[in-house]
Amino acid sequence: MLSILIVDDEVSICDEIGGYLKRKGYAVRTSQSGEDALELICQEKPDIVLLDLFMPGMGGEATLEEIKVQFPNMPVIIITVDPHCDTALKLLKKGASDYFTKPFDYYLLEKILSTWKKISE
Repeated sequence: MLSILIVDDEVSICDEIGGYLKRKGYAVRTSQSGEDALELICQEKPDIVLLDLFMPGMGGEATLEEIKVQFPNMPVIIITVDPHCDTALKLLKKGASDYFTKPFDYYLLEKILSTWKKISE
C-alpha cells in the first residue's frame, strides 16, 4: 500500500484529498505546516508527499527544498492555486515530481499515484 503525506494549511483540503485517497486504498497522513511535515517525513518516510505551495511559516517551496536535501529521491507533488507555468517550471527544476492546480482532477491524480505505486513495487 502506497503511503501518502498530504501537506496543506487548510484542514478541509487535507480532509477532502485524504478521504478520497483513503477510499482508493492509500495510507494517508496529513500535516498543516512545512515544519511538521518534515518531522513526519523523517519519522515515517512516506512514499509520496502532496505539498501545498502557499502556507504560513515554512512555505511549500522551502519545504520542497528541505525534503530534497534530506530525501532526494522522495517524490513530491506540488498542489496549489497558482496556475502559472513559470512557477511550475521553477518547482520542477527544484525537484518536484509533478504539479497540480486546485481544484484538480482526481482522475489525473489517481493516474499519477498509480504510476508511482508501480515504480515503488
